Amino acid sequence: MGNRPSGRQSVDPLHESEVRFRRLAALSADVYWEQDEALRFISFSTSRSSHIDRRHTESLLGKARWEGDYVNMTEADWAAHRAVLAARQPFRDLELCRYDGSERKVWLRVSGEPVLDASGVFKGYQGIACDITERRRAEELRELEHAVTRILADADSASAALQSAIRAVCETEGWDCGRFFRVDEQAKLLRFAEGWGIAEPAVQRFLALSRELVYAPGAGMSGLAWQTGEPVWSNDVAKDPRSSKVAANKIGSREIGIHGVFVFPIVSSADTIGVLNFASRRPREPEEQLLQAITAIGVQIGQFLRRRQADEQRQALEEQLHHAQKMQAIGTLATGIAHEFNNVLRAILANVELARMDAGPEHPVRESIEEIDKASRRARDIVQRILAFARPQPAQRRRIALREVAKEAIRLLGPTLPAGIELVADFDPDTPEILGDATQIHQLLLNLCANAVQAMGRSPGSITVRLSGVAGGRGGEAAIRELPSGPYARLSVSDCGSGIDPAIQGRIFEPFFSTKSAGEGTGLGLAIVHGIVRAHEGAIELKSEPGKGTTFHVYFPAVQSAAQPAADPSTRAPGRGRHVLFLDDSEALVSAMVRSLSRRGYRVSGYSAPEEALQALREKARSYDVLVSDYMMPGMSGLDIAREAAALRPDLPVIIFSGHIDEELRRKARELGVRQLLGKLDAPDELTEAIDRLTAGAAAAR
Repeated sequence: MGNRPSGRQSVDPLHESEVRFRRLAALSADVYWEQDEALRFISFSTSRSSHIDRRHTESLLGKARWEGDYVNMTEADWAAHRAVLAARQPFRDLELCRYDGSERKVWLRVSGEPVLDASGVFKGYQGIACDITERRRAEELRELEHAVTRILADADSASAALQSAIRAVCETEGWDCGRFFRVDEQAKLLRFAEGWGIAEPAVQRFLALSRELVYAPGAGMSGLAWQTGEPVWSNDVAKDPRSSKVAANKIGSREIGIHGVFVFPIVSSADTIGVLNFASRRPREPEEQLLQAITAIGVQIGQFLRRRQADEQRQALEEQLHHAQKMQAIGTLATGIAHEFNNVLRAILANVELARMDAGPEHPVRESIEEIDKASRRARDIVQRILAFARPQPAQRRRIALREVAKEAIRLLGPTLPAGIELVADFDPDTPEILGDATQIHQLLLNLCANAVQAMGRSPGSITVRLSGVAGGRGGEAAIRELPSGPYARLSVSDCGSGIDPAIQGRIFEPFFSTKSAGEGTGLGLAIVHGIVRAHEGAIELKSEPGKGTTFHVYFPAVQSAAQPAADPSTRAPGRGRHVLFLDDSEALVSAMVRSLSRRGYRVSGYSAPEEALQALREKARSYDVLVSDYMMPGMSGLDIAREAAALRPDLPVIIFSGHIDEELRRKARELGVRQLLGKLDAPDELTEAIDRLTAGAAAAR
């Protein structure tokens, strides 16, 4: 037998090259290319079905790839690609984008691998390129549609939505400027509404001058799109007879070189409500894909504007029926933050209570403890007011000192006052407490002070807030002689403005009555004040003379019984060993409440995980006298806990505390048999009183 070559020696390098070439050709590429060892293109082979411009490939002969004009590649991108080539590694699916002779984007997907001769010496690269323009164009336009959808969904106003949508189209499609002209139904004209342009002085001047444009039906390309309800495209508006010469001269479109223009109508319910006009300083050929995408975008914008219009009309009606001055921008975020803040404040207040127990009245740190307590309660009230504005809830009537509410309102108002206006506080220390809703009283005072500021205008002077105690009924204050006899707290707000005309003084509390100009108010401020006063069973009196200022006196029934002095924690009734299962997702709050309730004589089992609390209840359901749970917790709410507890032990009293209690929560709690709802930042005494009240029957039975 003759000697046969080994397997390695039997491989023919030429054959291997041919196999590789066939493998590349089998990929059905649009272009096959080769580069020499200096990475310069030496040949191109373009398939007959390819749409790639051969003039482009021919222009690259003798050049490296990065010497071509590709708009999507940065210096860093090219550096990364050249590092791969320098390492003689194959590369796959490099996507390149350029503009063709018609200023359209062309996308190529390029793959290549190194070429070595029989001895392994590097000879260059060979590879393929595929035209992926249609796919990338479809993806680009689909993403543009999605972007506009997101813009419209997240927009706070129609103006912001239109500007953002116009900008998205301009930046994606390379237009220099976009303008929206709204149909003025009464005048039967198109008027400029919104616009966006690139940050170049000429384009910004063009945009600014466009604000003065109006189009009649059929006038200019915008008027034509409005009249026909069809898109209008011009490759070069400077040569297009359909363009408005008057408008072009007015805004100087020829001077800044506007050529390509694309206008499409915004249609809703078969009515054209406006047109979008996009302009470019380079000629733009019509494109079917873009026309289809913009048509879909136009439908979205039309529906959005109709919805916005309906929403605005509905909101206007609602504002005529509800409190137009309520804050609505806090929402869910404020609620979530307030929940976490409530946990922290509740833990602080519980630890303050423990510190009081450890430090007697004469202890050196007692003053610091009381200051911490005051600051924490102030923060608690602020959180509650934020929640009240973010998520309106029924009035919470409690014993309050007007002095504290007025102090906080003055702190908030002070920085907002115009220069020259001073806010003065004059509080009688003997002003009695009232039974009221602190949030509503706070709003009442803000409204009266805002009214005083507007009455004074730019004139310097002072606004005075006074508190005092007066008597009502026969023989008492004249304004409240018809009210039940007894003590009243009087809140007065005085200004030194121009006063109120006697002819309209009888109407100032009417809803929607206002002497302000359009856009300066709803006319609901004093109507809201009047409603709050009536809800508190009080009265309001106006005293005003033209040129001598105005005073509003507000009267609230005082709390009849004297306030009981706060008992020292060490003297409070003990918990008598009642077993409390306490659940909250805040470990700090659980720790503080376990110690606080234990000091009061309760046995406390604290948990921060709902499942652990339920497992403890399953194991020893009869050992607990009461279940106390937070409402908002990850995974399970307090209502879920109450439902599970009822299944395990129906007679177990359940207390749920929450930073926000509304009628919906009250209804659901009643349906589940929850015995007590408490505010999350209520005083510890309220929790212990609720526990003692709900467990008193069981204790007596034992």
